Amino acid sequence: MKQNFYKIYHNSRCSKSRKALELLKLKTENYKIIKYLEVGIDVNELSSIINSKDIPKDNLIRKNEITFKNLNVSEIELNKNKIKKLIIENPILLQRPLITKYIGGMLVKSLIGRPPEKVNSLFN
Repeated sequence: MKQNFYKIYHNSRCSKSRKALELLKLKTENYKIIKYLEVGIDVNELSSIINSKDIPKDNLIRKNEITFKNLNVSEIELNKNKIKKLIIENPILLQRPLITKYIGGMLVKSLIGRPPEKVNSLFN
């Protein structure tokens, strides 16, 4: 049987992210915390998440973030490649918490943990 593994793109300053991590810890020991503001985001993983269609591409980016507003990007410009580029260059723009589920090393599900209880749906 292939084992499930989870990743949480976590910002410890965010209450929703802290709560989602707490719920994840209650469900499994098979997870990795990605402190994306410190280490950045792997472009290949981000591509997989964007292409998975689990999360509408427009929901991956924090449009109310000051950094986003200062970039003066039109929402019309927000195609997959533009979103990926913006998040890689400005990790603060990644909507959080982002949780991904892998089975046998393959991404099978990704979601934004807002509200944090959405994490539970990864275990149904």
